[in-house]
Amino acid sequence: MDRGAFHLLALWLIGVVLFVAARPADAHTPDPQAFAPGSVCRIGGQPGESYARIAATPARWDCHTNNRTIAAPRVFLRFDLRGTGAVPTEFSTRLGRFGAMRLTAITADGRMHSRVVTSADMVPAGTGWTMHTPLPRAPAASPLQAVVVEIYEPRNPGVQIDARLVSGGEPAGFSARELLIAMLCGALLLPLVFNIAFYRILRERFLLWHSIATALMVSHTMVSSGLANHFVAFDIDTLSAVWAVMIGGAIIAGSLYSADLIEPDKLDPVHRRLLRGVALWVPLWAAFYWFAGGPLRPIAAPLYLASFLPLIGLFCWTMFVAKRRGSRAVNFQIAAWLPLIIIAVMRIASALGLTESPLDLATARHLALGLEVIITSLGAMDRLMGIRHQRDIAVAEARLLGDRAERDHLTGLFNRRALERRFPDMRAGGFHAMALLDLDRFKDINDTFGHVKGDAVLRAVAEALAPDGDTLAARMGGEEFLILLRGEDVAGRAERRRQAISARVAAQVPGLDRMVTASMGMVELPADGSLLTDLDPLYVRCDQLLYEAKAAGRNRTMREKVQSFAGGAQAVRAA
Repeated sequence: MDRGAFHLLALWLIGVVLFVAARPADAHTPDPQAFAPGSVCRIGGQPGESYARIAATPARWDCHTNNRTIAAPRVFLRFDLRGTGAVPTEFSTRLGRFGAMRLTAITADGRMHSRVVTSADMVPAGTGWTMHTPLPRAPAASPLQAVVVEIYEPRNPGVQIDARLVSGGEPAGFSARELLIAMLCGALLLPLVFNIAFYRILRERFLLWHSIATALMVSHTMVSSGLANHFVAFDIDTLSAVWAVMIGGAIIAGSLYSADLIEPDKLDPVHRRLLRGVALWVPLWAAFYWFAGGPLRPIAAPLYLASFLPLIGLFCWTMFVAKRRGSRAVNFQIAAWLPLIIIAVMRIASALGLTESPLDLATARHLALGLEVIITSLGAMDRLMGIRHQRDIAVAEARLLGDRAERDHLTGLFNRRALERRFPDMRAGGFHAMALLDLDRFKDINDTFGHVKGDAVLRAVAEALAPDGDTLAARMGGEEFLILLRGEDVAGRAERRRQAISARVAAQVPGLDRMVTASMGMVELPADGSLLTDLDPLYVRCDQLLYEAKAAGRNRTMREKVQSFAGGAQAVRAA
């Protein structure tokens, strides 16, 4: 080899060495020493980036804060197990939707063992709003050094915020917390029984809304606490949909309940329409959160949570307006909603990154929901009592007005309208005798002493007729009166009342120069009801007998008793 060729070869070898020395560490063999032992690090990745390439640049990783962003299409989580002594078997995180996951177990010898996970592979927990799945199997001879979780297109930041590695499965049976939640849910179902019972009495629409809200809140508590997973096997997507429907439905039903509960004069129509408009607002944002994809995916969850802030403002403003106008029902709403509003504001603020770390308010939320159901049930009962009292007053007033419409304003006796309406019942009740009375020469009294004195005579006559349990008296118009009788000695009792008119008028109406008398026509039917007749023919016959009494000289009774025989009916006349 000549000297020039040797120099060229030497320069080529030096260049190769320098090129290799200048290359970064192999992207496919990340250096585990770049991460602190026991650290948990996060980073967002693009679709074309692999963990091996990203791990080669540790400076990009966030190992000190609980980063909440899901702006990148993928989120990488790295759990370093060196020095922890932990031997995890499962990956657990907050229950939520995602595209897919890749779980990678890295052993001490640098080998990687991966498995791809879909939502169907995640198992809902029975002790909270979490899900878990087994880690990839690694050889027992080489201990785990790290676990890497790649989450593709997470729908909620909580999927990566609450991610952790756990050892062992869930304990069998029910924990004390679960038993307490189960007892709470059972107790909260009691208002449904009362609502059904009260709705049968008072058909108030707010009872239906309260029943729906209660059922949804109890169901939400069972689902979000994980208690329902002991009884029903739901997949992750179904649970997420059920959760959204329950929380949205409970808010809608609660808003409609308030719109119908608050007293009519304590809240204007505008506020009621706004409360009912919640039924359109909530489904709109729920649909956006569920279907938003592409560039909208990272902001779907924050916007969905922020959509509840106008609702909270509406509820607060509505309660303020109703309270200022003196509503009694809104006091129960304030007591029921205030804990939920405080928890909701704290939860939204935490989810939007306004707190240093996410707040776990699950237990407080369960208790607040239980308190809301109890207090709103008391509010519904109180409102029902108020409505029932108002209706009782209205019924009493209606009866009073109806009674006044059926009463003669001068004497207080029933009028002809009342007699016509009540006669079938009176006849069925055993009243079998009718007597029609007319004052003798009453026109002369009005002409001589005036109508004021005549009215006093009519009032005295009404007292003489003395209605009781077996006697009904009515003023048919002018100086004409009618009595219905049942029981024993109806003829004698009617005659005594006719004769009592003269004495009563003389005692109560001074200044008259004559005795006031009455003529009477009476018909008596069989007491056993074997002869049924309508009012009109009976009245006509009594009027004919009354005319006969007048023609016979007045101040007397013409009576006819109708008896029933096998061959028909026969009238027996008596004077």
